[in-house]
Amino acid sequence: DFDSAMSKVAAVSGATGSDLEALRDKAREMGEKTKFSASEAAEAMNYMAMAGWKTEDMMSGIAGVLSLAAASGADLATTSDIVTDAMTAFGYSADQAGHFADVLAATSTNANTNVEMLGESFKYVAPLAGAMEYSVEDVATALGLMANSGIKASSAGTALRTLLTNMAKPTDSMQAAMDKLGVSLEDGEGNMKSLAEVMKDLRDGFGQLQMSPEQFAAEVENLDGFLEKGIMTQKAYDASMEELTQRAFGAEGALKAEAAAALAGKQGLSGLMAIVNASDEDFEKLTDSIYNSEGAAENMAD
Repeated sequence: DFDSAMSKVAAVSGATGSDLEALRDKAREMGEKTKFSASEAAEAMNYMAMAGWKTEDMMSGIAGVLSLAAASGADLATTSDIVTDAMTAFGYSADQAGHFADVLAATSTNANTNVEMLGESFKYVAPLAGAMEYSVEDVATALGLMANSGIKASSAGTALRTLLTNMAKPTDSMQAAMDKLGVSLEDGEGNMKSLAEVMKDLRDGFGQLQMSPEQFAAEVENLDGFLEKGIMTQKAYDASMEELTQRAFGAEGALKAEAAAALAGKQGLSGLMAIVNASDEDFEKLTDSIYNSEGAAENMAD
């Protein structure tokens, strides 16, 4: 079984001679030091090879992937796929796999989500976030806040991608909404703000919800469903959204909520609300845990 798995790695990666022997030795070492067998470690290497990782990349990245899989209880092949795909999207090198695994592990233990759902979110938002040079820590924070409001997996990824897309290339109405909320992707000197700074600006631009973020997200989802199924006309939908924002924010806050709706769009609104209406305590706790996540995956695995 082990030889068969390693032959796949050799075929996909092109490793031969001393390189292939080094990979065999590393897979055996992982079989001794982790809960996974050498054959399973070889299968993980196969996914890395499929992502274009070379021998040195796999040697440096395999430990982080195995730790994350052991920590999360997720399938090893799935975990390897998640890490390699997302790291490629963010432009991270293979030697950062351990750090990447730590971020995902910390997010999964400090927010209402897991590694597999985060991986599904990254499929939708990582390519754009990576192109905008946002850090995986800030993206994970945003996804974690959404997960705490019940917005997870593909829904969270789509919501964050929609919000970032609209802010990067706003229409006139979206730009007006950004101006009303006091939000910009640049700092005034032509430098891009980090996603953490953008989220802070969004949070500062809003009043607090007068209902729970979960209830608000659920009601928005219901209205979206009625519109998509043709049960509700666009005019009725707009009126219902206006009534909902009045109940959620009060008369003064409803104007900002309307600006948020124009900015985030139908697909991004509930996600944006989850970010801006998390308590300061929850926001700071999640941010701190993610930014201080070194060793999280290995500690959880142990």
